[in-house]
This record gives sequence, structure tokens and C-alpha cells, in this order.
Amino acid sequence: MTWYIDQGPDSDVMISSRVRLARNLEQVPFPHRMDAQTARKAADEIVKAFFQDDTERKRHYLLVDLDSLSLEDRLALAEKRLISEDLAKAGDGSFHRAMISRDESVSIMINEEDHIRIQSMQPGLNLEQAFDGAKQAASILERELPVAYHEKYGYLTACPTNTGTGMRASVMAHLPGLAMGGRIKDTVDGLIKLGFAVRGHYGEHSKSQGNLFQISNQLTLGISEEDLINDLKRMLQQLIEQERGVRRELYRRQPLLLEDRVMRAFATLKSARLMTHEEATELLSTVRLGMALGLLPNLQPSDVNRIYALIGPASIQKAHGQAMTPAERDSARATAVRDLLERSGA
Repeated sequence: MTWYIDQGPDSDVMISSRVRLARNLEQVPFPHRMDAQTARKAADEIVKAFFQDDTERKRHYLLVDLDSLSLEDRLALAEKRLISEDLAKAGDGSFHRAMISRDESVSIMINEEDHIRIQSMQPGLNLEQAFDGAKQAASILERELPVAYHEKYGYLTACPTNTGTGMRASVMAHLPGLAMGGRIKDTVDGLIKLGFAVRGHYGEHSKSQGNLFQISNQLTLGISEEDLINDLKRMLQQLIEQERGVRRELYRRQPLLLEDRVMRAFATLKSARLMTHEEATELLSTVRLGMALGLLPNLQPSDVNRIYALIGPASIQKAHGQAMTPAERDSARATAVRDLLERSGA
């Protein structure tokens, strides 16, 4: 079972946790300055250093030549957050690779913005375990490769804002209560003033859909990884209580209105014949809220998580093995959602 199907701590608000570590090879130009020969050599060295002759590691990780995949296949990986959208859309010929664990909890991107970008993901609010997974992969590579590191500034990265720890710790937060209560703008503004970054579902440059927000640290220099995680976690625990409080208050004030909204969303998911990706994520957000309030006792979080993972435009096309028009995708998406809900018994 892949990691994102499971539930984790506080997963009624914090859908998932991710820790990303950026590393670069010493004396090698950053990816945006590399020629093809250098990019190929760097990719080969990184892959060799990670796998070595470790049979168990080779069995646990899948090496993906991203340049050999179609754009739709790369975007499907991005929709599952296994690679970045920038890497998915990057042109061929730059020797882009990814090493992805079989349970999809750890992925190592090669020749993205940095030579190495390791990301480790866990369900719920579980930043410590996500960090452990990323650090373990980084340690393997750092033992075998000369990594660009400065005694004063820390790990050197292509973007100066990542220099230092090279770490971005983030969560995917589901905040329908704050959104419905008209408090989301003030909340986001407050988080930004405190020094945190708030982005949409797919990270930088993306907008929020389905009340999902990616919240991460911005500071990477002059502070340890553990302190960064602790600072982020303290803020998130306050945000969790705030979101839960608003949900309870909304339900106390207008129970029938909220129940009607949840049941209408659930009924639409079970019966619609056409459904855009944006509509599906909004309906699933409302259903997830209803589950947290105990209104849909027969529906399991794993069922909703499974639907989320399969409804992106590229994922729909990949499942059908062909390019599709928007209308064809909307029809296939609605069918997939109906089938998944029917199999869940909800």
C-alpha cells in the first residue's frame, strides 16, 4: 500500500508531511549551467552512488529515466507529488532521473534545480519521520559523493534561499473551516508575516484547490534542521486547533446547512457523469469535512485519499493509456470516482 492511502497524526487537518533536502556536487556547475555531457556524467555518478551493489536497495527503489517518458507520464508522477511539476515539464536531453521507493514515500530527483533533491513524505503531521527518511537517503549519497558544502554557509544550492540546511519542510493542510468562515485570507497573511510560505496544492506558482494549502518554512540559513521542524510544528499545532474550532462553531451555528452541503457533495460524487478536476477536488474537500464531523461514518479516509491520487488530468489519461480531450477526461474522471465509491461500500 502506498503511503498516501494511510492515515497519520492529525490527518483530519494535516493531510501529509514532506521534507525535501537539496544537495549539489562539488566542482560541478548547477543544472541550469550544465551541458549535456556534464549532466549525463552527474546523473550516472549519483545513481551509482545511491545503488552501489546493494541488492536490497535496488529491490526497494525504482530508477526512472524521465527523459524517456511522455509528458503525460511525467505529469502523472507530478500529480502524485513524486517529482516536481518543473521537472515534469522540463525538456528532454538534460538527463533527468528519479529514484522512487516502491511505497512512493521517498523520491530522489536528479538534475532538477539542484543536482539532487530528496523528498520524503508521510501521512498526517509527521515531519520527524519524513525528515528521517530524507536524511537516511542523503547520508547514503554524502558518504559516496563530494557534496558542495561551506563551513560558514552550509549546503550550497542553485537558489540562495535554500542555502544552509538545504531543507524545506512542509505539510498539505486542509482548511475548509477557515475558508467557509471567511478567515482564510487573514490566516494566510499571518503565516506569511511569521516567515512561513503558503502555496497551492502543487507548490510554487500553483493556486489552492479544494481548500488545500502547502505550508512550509522559508528560513534555511543559520538554524538546524531539528529547530526548523520544531518551529514549524509548533505553529501547525496552533493552526490545527484553530481549524477544528472553526469547524465546530460552523456546525453548531448552522448544522442543517452544513449537513446539506456535505450530503449534496457526496451525492454528486456518486452520481455525476461529467466532472472537472477542480470540481472534484472541491467536492472531495466538502466530503472530507463531513467525515471529520462524523456525518459520513461509512466512508473511510483511505477511500478519499485513493480518489485524490487518481483524478488528476495526467493520471486519468495514463490510466486509459491514451491522450484524451478535456470532455473525455471529465467523463472518465466521473466514472472513476463513482466506481471507487461503489467499491468502498459507502
